[in-house]
Amino acid sequence: MDEKTIKGLPKAELHRHIEGCVRVGTVIDLARRHGLNLPSFDPAVLELSYKLRAPGASLSAVLGMFGLAQASFADYAAVERITYEALEDAYKKENIRLLELRYSPDFMLKGARLDWTKAHELIAATCAKFEKTSNMVCGVIVIASRSYGLASAEKTIAFCADNKKTVAGFDLADNESEFPSSLYKDAVQKLHRARIPLTVHSGEEGHFSQVADTIKALQPRRIGHGVKAADDASGRTVELVKRAGVTIETNPWSNYLTRAVPSVEAHPLKKFIAAGVKCTIGADDPEILDTDLNKEYSLAVNKMGLSLDDIRYTLRCAVEGSFLSPDRRQQAAKELGL
Repeated sequence: MDEKTIKGLPKAELHRHIEGCVRVGTVIDLARRHGLNLPSFDPAVLELSYKLRAPGASLSAVLGMFGLAQASFADYAAVERITYEALEDAYKKENIRLLELRYSPDFMLKGARLDWTKAHELIAATCAKFEKTSNMVCGVIVIASRSYGLASAEKTIAFCADNKKTVAGFDLADNESEFPSSLYKDAVQKLHRARIPLTVHSGEEGHFSQVADTIKALQPRRIGHGVKAADDASGRTVELVKRAGVTIETNPWSNYLTRAVPSVEAHPLKKFIAAGVKCTIGADDPEILDTDLNKEYSLAVNKMGLSLDDIRYTLRCAVEGSFLSPDRRQQAAKELGL
């Protein structure tokens, strides 16, 4: 499939971090405005340290690259600008019609000590305003970063519940090996009681058993990445994912860069589809990982052997697995031509 055809396809994205959407030019502009230090103020030079274009040493090493993006959220105007630019890029460059943006308030807002509620209201309002001037349906997912500890997760869950009206769902992200899902079993009960949908970064690293542990302990509706599930030669883990009705948010290029898979061709997305697992395609952190859905779709078709029918299947899974309300999912389905 050629690039023009891929670019023209209406797309859906359920796994995209706002912190990974900060444009290089915006990093430079905000650094000048707020007196922040950068390795270089030359965009071409800064890209060399800001964008990851080859596999990193590990997932932890890749996560460590987000320092410049994190520092860019220096005030509320920056939060609003970065959110708007993330929406604009998704809609105009990638033809995304269903978008769920996620962010970690403890990670994103910690540096400038911004008020969580004020920042969240800005993000939600920016999304709502963008919807009115486009054909895109979008929602916001709040993240708890595992490496910040259980207390941070509990605080973020409480914040999410308090802002339920403007939150599509909740995500547990970051280092799964050091902070296993079982630690959060009691904490997520507040989400389930409040009927806030849950997705969990799981199976991006470590052992395939972590995916089963996540499903059993946390009962998420979706799992981010999930590639390690395919490592179970018995097929039981993939079968559990399918039986639980969990949607896997795959991010092929990201998984290659974090060494979750040895090559794009080895990514299990096609295996998941063949097994009848619900799965979607995402770009994860488009600016930092130097990708977007146009690239991800191209890789899926030209490197991993997906057909146009397979792509449509992932779009249907995205609509069905979206955390948005039924009427907005219906609107997204219409925009996607489903």
